[in-house]
Amino acid sequence: MEKSELWIKVDKILWEDWDPIGVNDNGAPDDEYRGYIPSIIKLIIVDADESKITKLLHQHANMNMGLSTNVADHAEIARKLKNLTN
Repeated sequence: MEKSELWIKVDKILWEDWDPIGVNDNGAPDDEYRGYIPSIIKLIIVDADESKITKLLHQHANMNMGLSTNVADHAEIARKLKNLTN
């Protein structure tokens, strides 16, 4: 899969499925989570396991967005992201 195609797929998952701050239902611009895509793609490209992707999503939500989520809250999305290259 080309990197540009992977970018589009990751962006869609983050916006439609992850959306930890719940902005996609409020007519917000769909670029809200694009800043997180490069770090996620890096993990996907090196074939990181789901737990690393889960931890990264948790870090983005809690440290970068100021939320209080549990690591487990991000596991399903990490699985979807991991399966993009399978």
